Amino acid sequence: MDFFRRKKNASPDADAPPSEPLAGDSTLRIIGDRASGKTAYLASLAYWPNANPESPVESVTPVGEESQELVEKARDLLEQGLELEPTDLNADIDEVKDYTLSISLKDRFSWLRGEGKPVQLNVSCKDYAGEFFSDLLYKSGDSRLEDYLEDCCLATGLLFLVDGTTHRKDRDYAMGMEKFLMELDRSQIDLQRRRIALVLSKCEQSELWVNRHQPQKLAKARFPQLSSQLEIWSRSGNGSVDYFTTSAFGILGKRYPEPNSKRLRRSRDGTTSVIKKPKLWRPFGLVSPIYWLCTGERHRELDRD
Repeated sequence: MDFFRRKKNASPDADAPPSEPLAGDSTLRIIGDRASGKTAYLASLAYWPNANPESPVESVTPVGEESQELVEKARDLLEQGLELEPTDLNADIDEVKDYTLSISLKDRFSWLRGEGKPVQLNVSCKDYAGEFFSDLLYKSGDSRLEDYLEDCCLATGLLFLVDGTTHRKDRDYAMGMEKFLMELDRSQIDLQRRRIALVLSKCEQSELWVNRHQPQKLAKARFPQLSSQLEIWSRSGNGSVDYFTTSAFGILGKRYPEPNSKRLRRSRDGTTSVIKKPKLWRPFGLVSPIYWLCTGERHRELDRD
């Protein structure tokens, strides 16, 4: 789950006065089923390995001790080809890890509404257990679930992370999303400001990678019921929806690409993998949905490989 605050850095002109912070804050949450890759997404984002010199991202900086744990998870577990432990389902909402990251874009890419100013995204992320989402379908009256829903209702933006290989769970996701959106509708937040990003994870898998630059088409093909549920919500005037593809591990090679991951198991619940070649580890598409959720604008350079 995520809280994002966005602001502008000082002008590139050293003699100019500092820019005022961008008016308004964006409060976001990450939601997703078990094994959708939420913790791997956050750890890879915090670690930001083998950064592409052509990327618009200047740096990703963890802030605070808890955030540094993400870097340690990436270095000590992911980089060693080991699995991350599942997030603890039994933690109370106040005990859930809260990570803060600062994402800076390079000056030449840091445009925002045509103003050409550097942009910094300060991201505070709560890593909830994936079982919370499935509990929407099968539980009611659970105090932890109610706390979770109340916390999500505070958000103006939601990043819904879905393992792109779990298309056989499309109906379950659509049903869960319907109940989730009903809870959002009961909140008092200005619905016109709310955004939902449907983000397909694990797109290093070949059947997903070939369509990574057509995220909306890919999402609607693999998750038609879920996509339809979100489109109905958007057309009703409740907010806006956009689609993204990501990979925490990336791929190997350009002419003959293959996943930079070793598959451990695959089932209806998705694909579980570990990093194959850590020295060539380069994630794909992690910042793009964050940028859109914070600004309401698509940064096409962030969608590039």
